[in-house]
Amino acid sequence: MSGLFLTELRRKAVHAAGSLIAIAYYFTDKQTALIGLAIINAVLLIVEWQRLKGKIRLPEILLRPHEKEQVGAYIYFQVASLISVIFFEKTIAIAAILMLSLGDTASGLSGALLNGGDVRHSRKKFTIKPLPIVSVMFTVCVLIGFIMVSLPLAHDMEYISLLSYVAGALGATLGDAVPFRVHGKPIDDNLLIPLLSGIFMTIANLL
Repeated sequence: MSGLFLTELRRKAVHAAGSLIAIAYYFTDKQTALIGLAIINAVLLIVEWQRLKGKIRLPEILLRPHEKEQVGAYIYFQVASLISVIFFEKTIAIAAILMLSLGDTASGLSGALLNGGDVRHSRKKFTIKPLPIVSVMFTVCVLIGFIMVSLPLAHDMEYISLLSYVAGALGATLGDAVPFRVHGKPIDDNLLIPLLSGIFMTIANLL
């Protein structure tokens, strides 16, 4: 097992723990989730501000080399979770956060094994992750949809069809596989995955 895979495994174990946000939201209401996530975001933003100023250091496992002088991926993860809870129906928000935490974990691990997973820092004008990595991401996200369909719904959750979850899996896979850029700078996939999956599920659910 390569050193790259072991490093990615440790990092993605932390990433997968983000699914606890979705689990906690399942057992609580929207207002409580918003308050909790707002507090977490505020604390993390202060910590990140101090880190970037060089006043504190975080464990190396939390940061990729390019993030040492840039905003860390965990900030985008938490911000995206908060936005998802604000704008999406509860069932969709939970699924979107799970597709980020678990789908992106599977994608990252397969990328560490197969190489070619880091497309956001490629110098090519257009690139996409290799098909095996894309397939892993999509498959895991669809499996999340199967779990969500069979999951007993809380009183404030709406039933979403499997087809809507498949649409969400497409959105999540698109956000993971294609490096969208603004003024030449890549948008972090921790932001794109839940937002695109949530938008795709919302649209599919309305049709």
